[in-house]
Amino acid sequence: MLTGKRIFLRRFRTEDAPILLKWGKNPRYHKMAGFEQLTNIEDAKRAAGQYVLRKGSFVICLKENEQVIGLVELYERGMDERSGLLKTKEIGFLLDQDFEGNGYMTEALNLIIKDAFENEEQVEIWAGTFENNERSQKLLSRLGFRYVYNVDYGQVTNLFSFKEKYYLLKKEEWLKIVSNTKS
Repeated sequence: MLTGKRIFLRRFRTEDAPILLKWGKNPRYHKMAGFEQLTNIEDAKRAAGQYVLRKGSFVICLKENEQVIGLVELYERGMDERSGLLKTKEIGFLLDQDFEGNGYMTEALNLIIKDAFENEEQVEIWAGTFENNERSQKLLSRLGFRYVYNVDYGQVTNLFSFKEKYYLLKKEEWLKIVSNTKS
């Protein structure tokens, strides 16, 4: 568990299926973040089971009442030791729209980034956002991520029709940000 001032991150549980169903039924989360569309509790239980199996997947909970308000996860970019990808992750996140604008996601991302760089020996963290998700792009920029490139997945395969912007935060850049905020 990772703990902040107002929130904590805990591992997923199968009991989190109802909140996943809530998000999965809301087209906004699919449109803005590519969250899986879920239509029934069985689909949500299956999704919760998948999150439970992923080491870097967490729900974001309010400290005051333990309410689940979002999710954040670090996932593998590759498993080939020679490529160096074992020391790099990609971050994904979603915040319930009822809790937007309160700084909760900033706090959650700071917790997971700090843990990744200080305890998990990561050297860089990537983030992809849909092209129209300007809120997430601004958040990433405020946290020190820098824009690197665009991908038009419609050019890669006819299975997808979205565009993504990719951002990168390197450990050495993060360390500079952290040292500047302490002084």
